[in-house]
Amino acid sequence: MQKIDFIKNLEAIVKKLKSHEIVEQFNSGFAKPGQNYNYATINPLLFSSKSNYDQIKDEIGFAEILASLNAQDIYKESNLSHLTTILRAALAGNILVQSSAVSLYNFHTTLLQTLNLSKSILQSKKIAESLRNEGDNGVVLFQILIEGEGLKTEQYIKIFTTINELIQTISKIVDEAEQKSEIILLDSGSDTNVGVRAGIETAKSLFLIFKEIWDFITNFKFYKQKQKNQALLESLTIRTEIQKKVDEGILTQKEGKEYLHMIKTRTDDLIGMKVLPKQIVIDTNQVENRKLLAEFEGMKMLTDGNEIKD
Repeated sequence: MQKIDFIKNLEAIVKKLKSHEIVEQFNSGFAKPGQNYNYATINPLLFSSKSNYDQIKDEIGFAEILASLNAQDIYKESNLSHLTTILRAALAGNILVQSSAVSLYNFHTTLLQTLNLSKSILQSKKIAESLRNEGDNGVVLFQILIEGEGLKTEQYIKIFTTINELIQTISKIVDEAEQKSEIILLDSGSDTNVGVRAGIETAKSLFLIFKEIWDFITNFKFYKQKQKNQALLESLTIRTEIQKKVDEGILTQKEGKEYLHMIKTRTDDLIGMKVLPKQIVIDTNQVENRKLLAEFEGMKMLTDGNEIKD
């Protein structure tokens, strides 16, 4: 499991299992050990936590983490039933002598501490931001769908070369050609995450190209008809930018056609190699996107059509 996915899965587990809320209630009582505290406030959180646990315990990405922390022992019906009899108004000392209550507290505390440690050590601020801001910080994080443990060296080389050629072309269109792209993350696991940093406008345009194409794909599924391909090409924001510069004389007709050709062929190649910005995959239906991306392997989507008017 890649570092980024490990952290995101941890975040989801912490949220769904109500770890923050449960630990906060325990800590409020432990802060005043000489006074009675109503630990029964944890019970409704525990019921919600159990319901969510049942929903995620067998999901890929969650199951391994939960099993390693022995979550199944915490969420056994007998244990939860016992906890509801313990978690009531009491002194902290009376709670701390109950092993099931201590195990519950330690389980959720461990989740929170593991998440905080992982964020501080395994993930840079730039990468974390790239999952939320659609290239606004100059970074686009790609996910490469891999069926086995890895890809052949030449496949990685082709992917990196194609990404670089696409970025170089976009950077010329948005006047950021002097800013060279960098790979700032290469994280392999069940899939591979590749973080690429470029100029801010280049990164934003790069993300937008994929988003517009993927929105079209998910709306029309397989679209070989020429009229749909032309409609897609004409709808791309980057095409409008190219045409504007051609009309203004900044680019020649030949350059405009070359740039659009490069963008559409390189984007085709990347999606055909099962490469997509990670934010697009995780922001919508991840399972369906992975399945659809796999179905497009090797397929050319932006077939010949009108590019830049003569």
